[in-house]
Amino acid sequence: MSINFERFVQRGGWWVVAQFALFVLILVAFTGNRTAGPVLTFVGWALVGLAVVIGGSGLWMLRNKLTPMPAPAAGAILLQGGPYAIVRHPIYSGVVLGFLGLAVRGANPVAGLLALSLVPFFYAKTLQEERLLTVRFPEYAAYQRQVRYRILPWLL
Repeated sequence: MSINFERFVQRGGWWVVAQFALFVLILVAFTGNRTAGPVLTFVGWALVGLAVVIGGSGLWMLRNKLTPMPAPAAGAILLQGGPYAIVRHPIYSGVVLGFLGLAVRGANPVAGLLALSLVPFFYAKTLQEERLLTVRFPEYAAYQRQVRYRILPWLL
C-alpha cells in the first residue's frame, strides 16, 4: 500500500495528523483522573450523553461518506437535517463534549483544558473544510447563513 503524499496534503491530511496528536494528548491526560463527587460525575456523564446524541447522530447520517479529511468524500451529499440543522459540524461537537464530559467526570482539569483546546483547533479546521464544501456544494453558503453555529450550539 502506497500513500500519495501530494494528495494527502491537498485533502488536508496534516489536519488529521494534528487532530490525532491532540486526541493522544487528551487520552494520556486521562491517566490523572481522580474520583469526582456526585455533582461532577452527573454533569460529566450528562455531557457524554449529549456528545453521543449529537455526535452519534451526525456519524449515523454520514455513515460511509465520513472522512477525517477536510475535503468532502467522493459521493458526499450536503446534510442539512437532524443535528446538522442545529450545528454545521455535529461530530466535532460530539468529540469536544465527550472529552470534556469525561474530564469533568474524572475531575481532571488538564484533560478538560486539552478537550477545550479542540474548540479552536476544530474551528480552524472548519475554515478549510467549509471553503471546500462551498466549492463542492454551491448551496453551502445559504446553509451557513441558516445554521449559524459551527461546533457548539448557542456558543460557536
